[in-house]
Amino acid sequence: MNSANVDALRNSAVDARDQVQRAAAPAIKEGKRQAGILLDESGQMIDEFGSRAVATATDLGKSVISYTKKNPLTALLLAVGAGALLIGVTRSIQSRR
Repeated sequence: MNSANVDALRNSAVDARDQVQRAAAPAIKEGKRQAGILLDESGQMIDEFGSRAVATATDLGKSVISYTKKNPLTALLLAVGAGALLIGVTRSIQSRR
């Protein structure tokens, strides 16, 4: 193959690449736009879920405090029982290793 044929083949390949890039450009641009929209929406959803989780945790904390103030002995017994249960589970897991 002589250099003229190589140059013609190279130019043909470059032209084909350029045509593919021009044809794909609108689809790529639209894909980027759609990805940006999805990213914005997912960020808003994460913020909303985070706010809900904080509100739920706050409400739960207030309920626990209120219950503890009204029933201190029962709350103490529940806490001791939960602690004993956690210690038992921890020891059980460690003994399996």
